[in-house]
Amino acid sequence: MQTIKLRLACLLALMLALVLVSPTQAAVILLYHHVSEQTPAATSVTPDQFREHLDRLEQEGFEVVRLDELVQRVRDGADPRERLASITFDDAYVSIIENGIPMLEERGWPATVFVATEPVVERRRPMMSIDQVKALHERGHLVVNHSHTHLHMVRRREGESARAWRQRLRGDIERAQQLLEDWVGESLPKYFAYPYGEHDPDVRALLAEMGYKGFSQRSGAVDDKVDWLDVPRIPVNRQFADWNGLGDKVRALPMPARGVTPESGITEATRPTFTLTLPAGWHRRGLNCFARGAPAELDWTRGDEHDQVRVRPARDLAPGRSLVNCTASAGEGRFYWYSHLWMRRDSSGWYSE
Repeated sequence: MQTIKLRLACLLALMLALVLVSPTQAAVILLYHHVSEQTPAATSVTPDQFREHLDRLEQEGFEVVRLDELVQRVRDGADPRERLASITFDDAYVSIIENGIPMLEERGWPATVFVATEPVVERRRPMMSIDQVKALHERGHLVVNHSHTHLHMVRRREGESARAWRQRLRGDIERAQQLLEDWVGESLPKYFAYPYGEHDPDVRALLAEMGYKGFSQRSGAVDDKVDWLDVPRIPVNRQFADWNGLGDKVRALPMPARGVTPESGITEATRPTFTLTLPAGWHRRGLNCFARGAPAELDWTRGDEHDQVRVRPARDLAPGRSLVNCTASAGEGRFYWYSHLWMRRDSSGWYSE
């Protein structure tokens, strides 16, 4: 009898392991800004790096589609054999149309550009012109909303009421949408990329009220369970352009988080903590989290229906934006991936750019 119980226990453990590591399909969205050797490394890739990324996507069998097609196919339930990716750019820098778009068009691949409209209207360097934005649309690429003034949406002005703050944000978003639709001569999807990647529950609630989907700046994959107000896009720059690391993110699967607390990433703590709620048994998955290049501290609470893990950086976070990345093996050389954004203020207030 003891032998039978032991065999049953082993069989149940094996079945659980197979469920947890069996890779499912998920789409990925890559985020670029400049494609240039002359622009800041933190927001740029070189043309050679960008070409290598496109080559790698092709070699690994990804189908690169416009963001609106990716969203629709994910919502409809993509075929498990499909590998979907979208290439997105923020801000509408001229290097995108000079260097990035021609490489995509060589392959017949579309781009999606989130346009901050005020710098385009004012023709600030190194931004595209209105005619160049229109040309992108005419060539089959998607142009969508990145706000009018590229504002910090989570920040309120001194003495500004909640109502006035909401009206200001709403006006900024609506202004950008109207300009883009006037330029291209037709309605556009209500997709919005948060400037600087910053958002909180109040910003997301406003976006939901306005009927938009919100796109962030953090690594992770997209499936039909994604929060459409916090859709991950993998940020790419010269510092993180090597395919050995970037490829892991591109092949990743979404972490099956059933809840994340706190809901806001704004903090003044030097080592802020968040808690992930995961399916039961995930404490066995070998979860690893990293912040500022060091392993984060993990504190597990195990349950019959779910596990919870409290994640705390082992090093102080500097004021500004910091990502905490959590991964676990999904088998076949792939990882589950979750990325959490902290926006750390200090005693003097908001950080500068």
